[in-house]
Amino acid sequence: TEGTIWLNHFLRTGMEMFTAARGGYVAEKAETETGWLFPVGDEVHELGYVHMFRDMFKAMDEGRAPEETFYDGYVVNAVMDACYRSAESKQWEPVQLDDWRAPAPTPRIHVAPTLVDGMALVKEEKMPDGRLKRILCDQETGEIVERVVEG
Repeated sequence: TEGTIWLNHFLRTGMEMFTAARGGYVAEKAETETGWLFPVGDEVHELGYVHMFRDMFKAMDEGRAPEETFYDGYVVNAVMDACYRSAESKQWEPVQLDDWRAPAPTPRIHVAPTLVDGMALVKEEKMPDGRLKRILCDQETGEIVERVVEG
């Protein structure tokens, strides 16, 4: 065959799919059209659109601000911009906000990272073949490395 669909609601998105053929659109947040894919079953619901619009219209009826505002979108976009800069520079990049509305001074949140081989563990994911994919950060240089190890 040219592919397989496997439902497993206890792992990732609940749906695992493998395809060798390019079939076009898979899902909004799908990373590729071939190979292992983990599409979301109900994109509109899972991505929050239903909840967001329900709250927005209810807020209009009640004369209040919605749970998520344009300012929230501004902050999210500033974070995404820092992510793009980080991908380009291969280092941690600061979030640049011209309009920061948190109480001043804002205490810095610090959680000691889990260390693997002296590097901070950013993310660990179990691959379909059982191996572990680890994304690690050198805390001194900011360099990001990817390692795949036996699970």
